[in-house]
Amino acid sequence: MTAKVKKGLTTCTIDELNFPVELRNNPMPSNKEYCKLVIGKINGEDFFLNACSNVYELVKNESIFPRINSILKKHKIAYDVEFTHTNNVRFYANYVITDERLGYKMKGTNDRVQPVLRVQHSYNGLTKYKIVFGYFRLVCSNGLVIAIEAMNKYNLCLTGKHTKAIIGSLVQLDNLLTVFANDAKSIRKELVDKYELLGGRIVTNVQDRVREVMMQNKLGIIENSNFNTIENISQRILDEANDNLFDKQGNRIILGYKGKVNDWLVYNGINQYINDDSLNVAAPEKRQETDSKVFEYMLENA
Repeated sequence: MTAKVKKGLTTCTIDELNFPVELRNNPMPSNKEYCKLVIGKINGEDFFLNACSNVYELVKNESIFPRINSILKKHKIAYDVEFTHTNNVRFYANYVITDERLGYKMKGTNDRVQPVLRVQHSYNGLTKYKIVFGYFRLVCSNGLVIAIEAMNKYNLCLTGKHTKAIIGSLVQLDNLLTVFANDAKSIRKELVDKYELLGGRIVTNVQDRVREVMMQNKLGIIENSNFNTIENISQRILDEANDNLFDKQGNRIILGYKGKVNDWLVYNGINQYINDDSLNVAAPEKRQETDSKVFEYMLENA
């Protein structure tokens, strides 16, 4: 496979993600929990992926990701997708729904978020199969923006372990997208109300607020002559507040915050830091867990 390598992740096509994989008997004597081998065919050669028991149910990527593509197309939902993997054994897909009718713009600004489905799966059990629905902020390639309570209410987090459970989750996704496509506004309102709650809180001392949130969530802080975590995040926030951002063509991005910092910008500054591949090699699911804790803390603690 030839692909762009990020820190800890490799981007790939859906065909590269769907390489052949099968269960084989372990040719060596072993305990029952290791009597089967998960073998992939990569670059035309066998590749050992995992050892498992005889009750392990192998669910292939080809049974998941193409099906999700088909479900989105069935509902005529336009999307962009990025596929990534870690060592050909942990797999991720971000489906950003691009239809502006299903997106949301923060009040009084040009700061737009769009729905996103984040899908994860693995052949070694280290990443549990999951589909999470949330929002992706278009201003930069930061992470998933989610509201836990609303997700639970609308069943926006789908998981499974065995074949039947995973196939069942795809049926649920199909049903969810039917509801979402028909009643996007009411669902969207409940999800984004929490974003607006953060957007309504003005922050006068950016570094103090960043430090408080980082410390309360036990996030590592580096402060030395080479790098300062608090200053790095604070500068990201101030750049957004003061429209000091530029797209790939060099055009200035006007978000419209007019120099005022609020908790929404603070949250997103920390979110960007957590999801910055040049600073963080944690697995995507770990970053999502950390981000969720930050989000919930900030909602509860002005």
